[in-house]
Parts: sequence; structure tokens; C-alpha cells
Amino acid sequence: MAKKPKLNELHDSYRAVFNTKDGERVLEHLSKVCFLDVTSFTPGDPHSTSFKEGQRSIVLQILKFIERDPKEILRLVAGETYE
Repeated sequence: MAKKPKLNELHDSYRAVFNTKDGERVLEHLSKVCFLDVTSFTPGDPHSTSFKEGQRSIVLQILKFIERDPKEILRLVAGETYE
């Protein structure tokens, strides 16, 4: 059985991944497609709302782990488009 990483080691791993140029690009994309900058509410469809909020929650957890402010990421993605 693999050794479970300590919480600070896990934080370090997240930072190592997301503090690279590629990691920044992925984080910016996740922030856009996982409803960080728009509402996750879907009128009349609580299941869709719950699903979208779950996606949003993951991005917020990543930002918390790497100690980044969601507003900072939103400023980075403003006007950015992905093909």
C-alpha cells in the first residue's frame, strides 16, 4: 500500500503542478469551464445546478491548496479564449 502524503507535502505537490506555465494555463481553463466566473445555478434543474457546483468546488479547492485568490485567477482569464 502506498504511503499517504502528509498534508503539507500534498500542498507542495499542488503548487509544483499549478505554479508552472502549463499549470497556470490548465487552471485558467478549469476556472472558465467550471463556473468560477459565472453562476452555476440552472433554473428548474437542481441536479444540473448540483453538478456544476461540484465542478466549481474542485477549482476552489485547488486554489485554496495553492493559496491563490479566485479573483486573481479571474483577472487572468478575463478576455481569454480557448480553441
